[in-house]
Amino acid sequence: MEAGRYLSGETPAPDKVFLEACNIYFRHCHNKPFGFFNATFFYQKVQQNRVPLHLKLALIASATRYSSRSQWMERKRSTIDSYARCSWELITTSSNPLDKDDDVDVIQSLVILAAIDLTAGRRRQAWVKIGMSVRIAQDLDMMMEPPSNLPELERDERRNLFWSLYILDRFVCCSFQRPPAIHDVDLHLNLPTHYRSEKRLPSLSLSELFNEKVRSLSPRSGMFGISIGFVSCLGRTTKYMMSKLRCQSTSPWTSGSEHALIHRELDYLKQLAVQNGPIPGAPSQSPPQNNSPKPDREQISHMVLSHTLYHLCLCILNHPFLIGLKIETRSHSDMPLMWLEDTRKRALSHAGSLITVLLEAKAAGYMPITSMYSYSMVLASTIHGIFMHCDDPSIRQSSAENLKPAFEYLSEMFDLWDNAHIMASALENFITHCPRYSEILLRNEPCTSELTTTETTILKYVVDYWAMMDSRNPVFQEALSTESADPQVTSPDCLTPPTSIPMDDSPDGHYTAIDVDPDILVAYPLPVISPIPSDHGSPKWDWDQELDLSPS
Repeated sequence: MEAGRYLSGETPAPDKVFLEACNIYFRHCHNKPFGFFNATFFYQKVQQNRVPLHLKLALIASATRYSSRSQWMERKRSTIDSYARCSWELITTSSNPLDKDDDVDVIQSLVILAAIDLTAGRRRQAWVKIGMSVRIAQDLDMMMEPPSNLPELERDERRNLFWSLYILDRFVCCSFQRPPAIHDVDLHLNLPTHYRSEKRLPSLSLSELFNEKVRSLSPRSGMFGISIGFVSCLGRTTKYMMSKLRCQSTSPWTSGSEHALIHRELDYLKQLAVQNGPIPGAPSQSPPQNNSPKPDREQISHMVLSHTLYHLCLCILNHPFLIGLKIETRSHSDMPLMWLEDTRKRALSHAGSLITVLLEAKAAGYMPITSMYSYSMVLASTIHGIFMHCDDPSIRQSSAENLKPAFEYLSEMFDLWDNAHIMASALENFITHCPRYSEILLRNEPCTSELTTTETTILKYVVDYWAMMDSRNPVFQEALSTESADPQVTSPDCLTPPTSIPMDDSPDGHYTAIDVDPDILVAYPLPVISPIPSDHGSPKWDWDQELDLSPS
């Protein structure tokens, strides 16, 4: 990074802007958790001038988010949206953007743009782009193993790109009645292997990962493959707990139920993650010496993701509200009270562990910033909010103590993700209603039918990732109206939540990006650099020191 040149006012050449954006992207975005590229193969295409303009613009838009230059702070959002819109227009207005023999670069642009739309609250635009990406990938048979005549680096990129698209598809479908576009049964693609291993072993498919007959071979997949297993479990968990079809023939408390099966699969994946994951250095350890091996960012990223998803799935499986919905149409006469008590203990335990995983990852030097982590923090906090009003004083105190760092974590996301405001406001509003939710959901026979329509809506929206992307969701709007109606309303004394801030700048709720010349790299070069200390102090997230790594 040559930050000094920009401080002196020197304007970089257009290719320098793009190259610096690439360095920032591969430092802060790549494999966290989405591996849309093979870095070596990508930089080969850069040198050969084979990266299309729409992909360059998408990469610059994504990289701009991590600039903390004071002169760009006020216009960062408009700059990101402008680059992203220009990239989208190039894809949709080109005479043949989707008629090439290989549209991998179009998929890469679309998924990057979808992530930008999603975190900006433009859910429908994100949904469309993800759907286009999936259809193009299916048209290219990317759910199958890449053709053997392709170079190894290109095969690796295609494989990782498709699995990253699978992860994104499952994330946005962590919601009530929102079916994924990619189905596990259609996948015949091997899981990613850890390419930095001394000996590259044959990989496994997703179905083989869960096949009890070949489970001894599962560690071949590496942490990326293990995290995909957790993502698959997240999809099954969401479908089981958030589907309207709650009258399955098998009661969730029986050993052969889907509820019990998912628990067993998660425990198996956890063992794999523990056995095969790297161990990042603790904050108290001295910095690594020059000759000591550096941490593997890919492995650490997917280790954090795997442990987070493990606890997230168990929070969803045992969430008091979702359990209440699951059993509301069943007779409670054959439901063991011990089973219900166990679900509550697991919910509380994994909610605390989830928050701890993210806080410890950050303390160890890794930056868990993907918006899915913010959602996970919110969902865990809703469990603590409910238990903050239970009968046990020690549990009440413990839950209150967990909520404070959760709010602090979300507040630190404000500079990165627009939807962090939505999540923090929704959580803050939810906490004020928890005495009522606790009284109903923590009974020996919880009766969700006693909840009003508004209460049910609020409870659904705070466990729904897709809803948390929408500034118009009822929980966020109620939080704003409550503040407007009664400025004296405050949160519990144990909490220090951030102030709610509306998402949209324009009166109609739609943000309009500034105009940008299509030839953006020449007409509108932007000095996109990594965060540096400014007059306003150092960034809250120390990107340049993440895991003591230089750009890869």
